[in-house]
Amino acid sequence: MTIKELFLQHTKFAKVLLCLTLVFIMSIVVGFSGNNKTIYIVADGQTKTIRTSDDNPQNIIKQAGVKFAASDKYTISTQNITTGTTITIHRNVPVKVQVDNNTKVIETNAADVKALVKKLGYNPLDYDTEPGVHAELRPNMLIKLEPLIAKITFRNMQEPFGTVYREDDSLEKGKTKVVQQGQEGTARLMVKEYYKGGTKVDEEILQKSVTAQPVPEVVAKGTYQEYQADSGYIPPYEYAMDVEATAYLPSDGSGSGYTATGMRAGRGVVAVDPNVIPYGTRLYIPGYGEAVAADTGGFSGRRIDLCMESYSEAIGWGRRDVRIYILK
Repeated sequence: MTIKELFLQHTKFAKVLLCLTLVFIMSIVVGFSGNNKTIYIVADGQTKTIRTSDDNPQNIIKQAGVKFAASDKYTISTQNITTGTTITIHRNVPVKVQVDNNTKVIETNAADVKALVKKLGYNPLDYDTEPGVHAELRPNMLIKLEPLIAKITFRNMQEPFGTVYREDDSLEKGKTKVVQQGQEGTARLMVKEYYKGGTKVDEEILQKSVTAQPVPEVVAKGTYQEYQADSGYIPPYEYAMDVEATAYLPSDGSGSGYTATGMRAGRGVVAVDPNVIPYGTRLYIPGYGEAVAADTGGFSGRRIDLCMESYSEAIGWGRRDVRIYILK
């Protein structure tokens, strides 16, 4: 091997090595940047934005250069740290709390009045607060807690009844009939009422017991439909054929709801003997309308079976001799 060949081979190897190194570096850079998340940190009335791959809120706060004392606490806007998450820092602030005309100054990092009341060991439901329980705490805010007088009472209430619909093939389609009147039930409630200055300001239901179950209203929905004679118009056809016509439902046969040709069974589908009427033939059947030969039955010869939508329709058709028309 000549010196020139050795040089060319070495150069080629160096280029390959350089490409592999660049690919490796790019994969690290892309992977690192792909894991970065945009996080918002709210503290001291200001919002700071940081991009990080860290999932620990305290680490993120530290990375952002935001002061976080041991007495501070934070809340996050999402269950897990992800792009768009807001971390809110709550610092200790001095507030005045007045209970039973006694006022004391405390420092707290509670986010709002409700959280403060809970921290003090009070049930927010047992006190009326000024300002309201959802007010955010501010330095030197005065929070007044006035005890509410609670009273347990019992009361009865009506339980509404529902309505159940049932198909009825003895009732004309489109009509309804109430076959059972609905009746309301009753329930017994245990209620805790809260009073302030003799006026009821709130209540909560402690217990509910149904003493009489409601009786549902039952309504029959008619499905019966008599066959109506058609207008007598016959579309252009190639020839006519006299056949015996019966009726069936999509659930008959295998019960799959599909025809022998793979078409969904339904009105407008006719079962035939394909040796007499080929599949795909368009037909006109007086009293039924236009249809397509797309199914077969357990019969042969000049017979057809018309697919109906309901049992009442099938019974209404019955078995009859009819002249059908093979359309152009």
